Amino acid sequence: MVRQRTIPVRSLGSMVTTPSAGELTAWAKTRTGVGGDLTTFHLMRSAEAQDSLDLPAAGGWFYGGRAAAATLPDAPADEVTDDIRAVESFFKNPWWSLPSPASLWQDPDEEYLLGYRRLLRTMRDNRVAGHIILSERRPASIELEFLTGRRVLWHILRPSEKSLAGLLEVQRDIAIRPEMLEVLEDLMGSYTVRTIIVIDPGEGDLKRAAELVDPDNLLTGGYAPADQADYWRDLMSRSILPR
Repeated sequence: MVRQRTIPVRSLGSMVTTPSAGELTAWAKTRTGVGGDLTTFHLMRSAEAQDSLDLPAAGGWFYGGRAAAATLPDAPADEVTDDIRAVESFFKNPWWSLPSPASLWQDPDEEYLLGYRRLLRTMRDNRVAGHIILSERRPASIELEFLTGRRVLWHILRPSEKSLAGLLEVQRDIAIRPEMLEVLEDLMGSYTVRTIIVIDPGEGDLKRAAELVDPDNLLTGGYAPADQADYWRDLMSRSILPR
């Protein structure tokens, strides 16, 4: 019998779709006296789906509107802290996924970045363990300067070799899809990689990644499609590495 190692599953966030009026009405009845809006609905529904993950993460690209509003000068933190309490009904000390500053504003300057960093600090002060910052492209140098740290994981949704190299200048954990493993292997001649998070691995992909780092430093990653209710369950069943 082939011995197997179970690889932990880490969420990088969730995508969402617009719920029906009936879904929202039924949900709103459960929030009597507590409140909430569409963002709260998406947070709670996606968090519930991740309840059994090793490393769940609230949020995703959909959290951009809330994040942008919360970075404004003198913006109250009430909505954000309410969001954290809502997610904590499913798991404590969550990681939180949200779009990068450049995804929220065109060419964000220091003022925007200070507001964004203040938001992250407020969330960490309210029991958020860390943040996954999602970017469509290579983050600008000023973004990395303001927002790099041990409790921040930058994730480029569609990376190139150049953008991966830019991330490896500032962080040692990297989340990539299987088709980029060969590119990452080439970069490891110049950069130190501590942890590889393989997103949606297929057959043999975790084994390939385990040839690049110690299996103890290997994770399966997921970014949940909105239309696949069993996504996380299926991902966990495939997060196996033969010994």
